[in-house]
Amino acid sequence: METTDNHSILIVDDEAIIRDFLSEVLEDYDIDIATGGDEAIVKLKDRTFDIIITDLRMPEVSGEEVVKAAQEFSPKTKVIVISGYSSLYTVSQSVSHGASGFLSKPFSIKELMQTISNALEESEEAHG
Repeated sequence: METTDNHSILIVDDEAIIRDFLSEVLEDYDIDIATGGDEAIVKLKDRTFDIIITDLRMPEVSGEEVVKAAQEFSPKTKVIVISGYSSLYTVSQSVSHGASGFLSKPFSIKELMQTISNALEESEEAHG
């Protein structure tokens, strides 16, 4: 089992139930929370995260904007996009903007943990 020491995750979702669920499931990680894309971008300017898990559709500032901001302010950060509105177009758009993973709601804990593990592995391989 991979250790979670020092791995930081920013959870970005406008729905409290999703933020609470992810925080609970990922309690072994260093978790920070943003209630929307605008708050996430402010946090990205102040801190580097290993992973960002962001909802795609949020009022005002979308997950797509969070992905773009991560590329700008923290290019080593891996971004996982979650959405209840998944289509091949949505997935390809997210990936083309720099997302390293995509999960359709509802997703299982196993899918979430595997996606996080893959992103961390990818990050370690890229940055040694």
